[in-house]
Amino acid sequence: MATMLMTHGGWAGGPWFLLFPLLWGAVLVTAFLLWRGRDRRWTGGAEEILAERYARGEISADELQQRRDELRRKRR
Repeated sequence: MATMLMTHGGWAGGPWFLLFPLLWGAVLVTAFLLWRGRDRRWTGGAEEILAERYARGEISADELQQRRDELRRKRR
């Protein structure tokens, strides 16, 4: 029975034994990266950066508002 599995594509039947799990691993990693990228793209990343710079004191409230307005005009 064991010899039959070995010769007819059973558990040790060639590259599919390793290739199939690697293929699914690549699919899952790709799906995760696309999902993570989608979240960043639609959350207003530039506005978040501006808010962080304002919180650190790098820009003033007037400059924050001016740059947000500019970003929102470009999105239209």
